[in-house]
Amino acid sequence: MIMQRRMSASAPGSIMITGEHAVVYGHPAIVCAIDQRVTVTAMPQDNRQVQIFSEISDPVVVALDTFEVSGPMRFVLAALALYRHRLPFGLRLDIVSQIDPKLGLGSSAAVTIATLGLLQAMTQPEMQSAPDPLSMLSKTRLHQQALGIIRGLQGRGSGADLAASLHGGLLGYQLAAAAADSALSGGGGREAGLFSQSPASHDLVSMSEQAAIVALPNPPQLSLCHCGYKTPTGDVLAGIAKQMLGREAAYAALYGRMGTCAMAAISAARHREWSEFSEQLNAYQDLMIELGVSDPTLDALVARARSETGVMAAKISGSGLGDCILALGPVVAQHQPAPFTAKGLVLDD
Repeated sequence: MIMQRRMSASAPGSIMITGEHAVVYGHPAIVCAIDQRVTVTAMPQDNRQVQIFSEISDPVVVALDTFEVSGPMRFVLAALALYRHRLPFGLRLDIVSQIDPKLGLGSSAAVTIATLGLLQAMTQPEMQSAPDPLSMLSKTRLHQQALGIIRGLQGRGSGADLAASLHGGLLGYQLAAAAADSALSGGGGREAGLFSQSPASHDLVSMSEQAAIVALPNPPQLSLCHCGYKTPTGDVLAGIAKQMLGREAAYAALYGRMGTCAMAAISAARHREWSEFSEQLNAYQDLMIELGVSDPTLDALVARARSETGVMAAKISGSGLGDCILALGPVVAQHQPAPFTAKGLVLDD
């Protein structure tokens, strides 16, 4: 019999360190899990309803057997849609988030991973009695499901933030060429990078037809500064895709340089060469400017952070045209610490 008691799952938020935009087209990137979590708690109901309670929206009540995937709870509903036919009862879901929604710290990825992990555990009775239920959870399959949800709802996505929420830590990440959905000729990622290393590599977290993921050493101190506004990631990606029309070769070359820069940062991090790592992050900011996703406000925040004593690097974190900049080194004025965590998805019944 599947779960008929309270269970919960939590997953961390994340920040992009480098590789933004190019990662969508199959080039390498670095993503980091941060110690701010989303927790989803499930309680069985004696009906065929799902009730969702969260601080970010009014309660959502839907029939388990038929509902639309929409609204602020759409990521949770999309995960439920994959598992509803395996559930013989309804659910009450309570969602609690430590993630600041203004900072764009992968809250959608975190809640998607936490919900899918919880539902997978609930519908596999052998997991409930296992000493380590996570060892029985198919993380590769879970990542694939989550990436399908993100792409279905947002149109595009690399899955790097999902990997951080699932595995935790500082990660090198690269989509397989077949999964990159590249609109660029020659834009895939298998020709060089994470897929060229041996699957026996000690830092390999996962390698599949979908993505390669490698664990990297703990990073230096990270901090974030929000610029005061945000352009939704989907809108930024759609705008770049529109600009790309008729200029595919030029964008392919730019994304190639971005991928080379991100791969150099991965190599530096692997060897704990943080000075070189920082240089590559600063170089990536120049490439983000060339891509057209910086603006005067972000440029000024980056310059101010770099002028502070001890700061090793500063750049946009995420898709740009708003949101946050990231700095490595001492936490400077107007920045918030972004504490690293090695802990990914956690199941707790």
